[in-house]
Amino acid sequence: MFRRSFTCGLQSFHFYQVNQMAQISSAAREILVEEKDEPVGVAAVGLPKSIPMSESEVTTQPAISLQRKRPHGPDLSVPERKKKPPASDVTIDLTTLPDTKYYFENGLRKVEPYHFTWTTYAKGRWVGRMIEEVFLEEFFSVNEEVTKARVHADPCNVFVNGIRSNVQHKIKNSDYIAHYMHRHEMPVTAEPIKIIAETDDMLVVDKPASIPVHPCGRFRMNSVTFILAVEFGRTGLRIAHRLDRLTSGLLIFTKNIAASQGIHVQMEDRSVRKEYIARVAGEFPAEQIVCSEPIDCVNIRAGVYQVRASGKHSVTSFDRLSFDPESNTSIVHCKPRTGRTHQIRVHLQHIGYPIVNDPFYGAKSTFTGKDAAVEYGKDDALGPAFADECQKQLFTKCTTLPDRPWIDPKCPECWLDFADPKPEDMRIDLHAWKYEGPGWKFATELPFWAKDVTVLPADDPAPLCGDNPAPLCGDNPAPSTVKTPPLLW
Repeated sequence: MFRRSFTCGLQSFHFYQVNQMAQISSAAREILVEEKDEPVGVAAVGLPKSIPMSESEVTTQPAISLQRKRPHGPDLSVPERKKKPPASDVTIDLTTLPDTKYYFENGLRKVEPYHFTWTTYAKGRWVGRMIEEVFLEEFFSVNEEVTKARVHADPCNVFVNGIRSNVQHKIKNSDYIAHYMHRHEMPVTAEPIKIIAETDDMLVVDKPASIPVHPCGRFRMNSVTFILAVEFGRTGLRIAHRLDRLTSGLLIFTKNIAASQGIHVQMEDRSVRKEYIARVAGEFPAEQIVCSEPIDCVNIRAGVYQVRASGKHSVTSFDRLSFDPESNTSIVHCKPRTGRTHQIRVHLQHIGYPIVNDPFYGAKSTFTGKDAAVEYGKDDALGPAFADECQKQLFTKCTTLPDRPWIDPKCPECWLDFADPKPEDMRIDLHAWKYEGPGWKFATELPFWAKDVTVLPADDPAPLCGDNPAPLCGDNPAPSTVKTPPLLW
């Protein structure tokens, strides 16, 4: 009797699974589009190596098409959950490029909206909460009104563990959540990414401000990793270090695990010397200032950092290069001896000479750095302020849909007419100028806002931390005991 009941139960469960998957397949077929017989690959379309700088050339630049790897429709495969790899082993997955293309307008690089399957495993803080609540609280889109409209626009396109669900589903531990959506990306500058140097193991570029290093928030195709893949054919890159989206300057990628592990050990061992240039408010003192205040993350969800006694040891030295009395601004040479997030921005704010156009830690910011940071919520002033930095874009509501081929009537953002961001809102005056490690050294040109600097700092004669004891060692002046793997460049 027990065996018969158990067998019937298995058959019923199997029938339920088949029925559910049939519903998904039927729904997916409704949104499939016809594939071309022979998709055009990236190499076949003759992509340009760089983007023209003049506005007239930018507006007439031909659109760049990407190869479609699969038809439109939600990706319902549930991958095996693996342990998070070390940072040196992480590469950006570029195996599936969306069916979209870049276009250039008003000096900006833009991406045609495209359908995209957003996926994630449930985080511990989500367990027991509804998907709707998590989406509204943690996945900000334009503003609260548009975020709510997006969540409720097409609730049937939410899937949990490969099965169609809805936004009222209560999240369980290890749930794999997928949301099929019409994705709109923020525009970035059309200024080209310049390759400074390239070897068999490294790729060094000069990143323009406004472009994030890797996909995040409302940026995916408009990120350095995707642009390098599409326009330069560079895939499988590993990020050696990161720069804030609004920061410009030198950015290092490695091409293999050995080189990636080697440079990460050098970074952790503080045997890499980093130099930045910043434009700050006020007349910076002529003598050197060293700020060694600890920095702590006081708001994880909003990404807010602050000088606090509970923070991590942080050291930055500052030297004035020039002062402009007309604008009451100074160009400052910054040398971070540790590598904390937002370290230079937070330390400059703390010593009273913030970066002039930093929307969060700057001179005109409502956040002074001494405010009591609270947990991110509806009444928290820190969240909207930081979100404003990441996705500042004005819009007006449309009464009729624009005549564009990518329009999706169910998408709330397709009913909005977004204004182009202003150039001054797409950058902060902080530039990664030089990076130097054992056996290698790279530098970029000075940014346009620092071209008038006539006296440049001399190369630091102090040995690198990994070679001998030196002031750059910060709080660990003893010689390094970590064996650095040999780098091949």
